[in-house]
Amino acid sequence: MADPWLPREEYVALHEQMRGAMAEIARLELACVLGVAALFAWLVRGAGDYVGYQGLVWFLPIIVPAYGILKARAVRARLTLLAKYLAQLEGSASPGEERWQAYLERQRPGARKGLATTAWLLLLAVTLAASAIGFADFREQCPGPLRDACLQDVGADAQAEGA
Repeated sequence: MADPWLPREEYVALHEQMRGAMAEIARLELACVLGVAALFAWLVRGAGDYVGYQGLVWFLPIIVPAYGILKARAVRARLTLLAKYLAQLEGSASPGEERWQAYLERQRPGARKGLATTAWLLLLAVTLAASAIGFADFREQCPGPLRDACLQDVGADAQAEGA
């Protein structure tokens, strides 16, 4: 005879894992937003110091939401596996009864995933737009070929000093 406490303990442990994964996603979202803000603050503070290819540093913040999207997808994949197994445990514990996860999913299928995806894509789009604006401002201040942007023409000065 199987131990009736084993499924209950497993059920509680799986719920704890799901809570931990949801908390991890929340921390990831906050860290990405703060990371993007911190990177742009750092870029704006040193905006006049970039020369040549250094102007491409304006596209660095795009890495943060891109990483966040990938990491969130990985955590959500784990959550999906846990949720399926929990549904199986619930089904075996009380067959024929609808549980709260199934009820919520039936009411608004995929709503949470859709909102999270929209938020990540919005963060990526805003970051991309802000990066493009920063780079465009850099190029406006430093026109010409990118490799020579904002570099001083030392050729004439060096010749005058050498002569």
